[in-house]
Amino acid sequence: MENILDSPYYRLTKRGLQCIGHWPFQSTREKRSLRCLTFIITISLLIPKIIKCIESLDDVDITIECIPIISCYILALIKFFNWIIMEDHLRRLLMTIERDWKSLTRQRDIEILHQYSDRGRKYNLAYTTFIYGTLLLYFCSPAVPKILDFFNPLNETRRRVFLFQTEYFIDQDKYYVQILMHAWITVTVATAYIVFFDNVFALFVNHACGRLEILRDHLETIHSNELIENGEKSVDDFVTIKRRIGVCSDIQTQTFQFIELLTSSYDIALLFVVGISMALIVFTGVVIVMKMSQPTEMIRIVGICLDSIFHLFWISWLGHMLMVQNDRVFNAALSEWYSLSERSQLMLIPLMMRSSKPVRCQLTAGRIYVMSMQSFGAALKTVASLFTILNSMR
Repeated sequence: MENILDSPYYRLTKRGLQCIGHWPFQSTREKRSLRCLTFIITISLLIPKIIKCIESLDDVDITIECIPIISCYILALIKFFNWIIMEDHLRRLLMTIERDWKSLTRQRDIEILHQYSDRGRKYNLAYTTFIYGTLLLYFCSPAVPKILDFFNPLNETRRRVFLFQTEYFIDQDKYYVQILMHAWITVTVATAYIVFFDNVFALFVNHACGRLEILRDHLETIHSNELIENGEKSVDDFVTIKRRIGVCSDIQTQTFQFIELLTSSYDIALLFVVGISMALIVFTGVVIVMKMSQPTEMIRIVGICLDSIFHLFWISWLGHMLMVQNDRVFNAALSEWYSLSERSQLMLIPLMMRSSKPVRCQLTAGRIYVMSMQSFGAALKTVASLFTILNSMR
């Protein structure tokens, strides 16, 4: 069997991580070189942006306008450093995925894992396309004045549009093209940190969901087995059922260990990610109100706001999906439980008890924010309240 990590299911994520030096199985020299390069590229714009923000502290509107971009770059750097700190965890998670694929012998199990891995690939492709699609619109905003000058010329050339305000201590009009190119490159790299961090997270969640679906299928197979229908009349029948319940218990234990390792790898980083994402939505909302009279600028900020909302939704929905999958396992274990013999029922109870505890499959942000749609709704309500307060203070 070929290395599953080279399959189409994981290829996009693997190539992305290799480009930014965070694929765990790269050579140490290659990883360090790419990490240093991408880190320097990222901070090369963050520093001028922070300088501009400090210089503009007397102007509340400009300060607020600077905060979203600074937040995006800080978000990218948090994910950058989390990968470095948790590299061993990332390697173990990927090796577990490889081990799980190699350990599968039942054709139905292989089909299920193929199905969920392909679903993860499609989700990641859609997410990457959406984020970089809105980013492309953001990149095109400096071209709007040129287009308007061509179709609707004025007596004078329209003012040039920069991607965002920075301070390089040079004549920015004279070096407009160089500054624009620098912004395009740095934003692309910073966005890559954000996107591929989430892609790896989605990859792990979908694998865990696939394993839980395999467990659910095994449980349903136990209930529908002809041995049960015949009442487990012989000792051999009971031994067969016992072995199958043991297989289910092993799958559940391994899956919960995988989820626990996943949680410990992302827990702290996700706390910052959720907090910064909420702040981004608030501040971009205020900037949109500020730019209502400037449609070109407003549309550009709307793109960042939509990306921030979708980003928070995405990581929350992935956690919610895992919780729902665990509920399906519990329902499968409970379904027709009465049809088992008393001895088999007692063997199934520990498995049911573990599945009945949502905390076993809850992905959290700092043990504070549970990654679920309920938490996402509560976060949006909080964001709306903060936006109202901040906008009224201007």
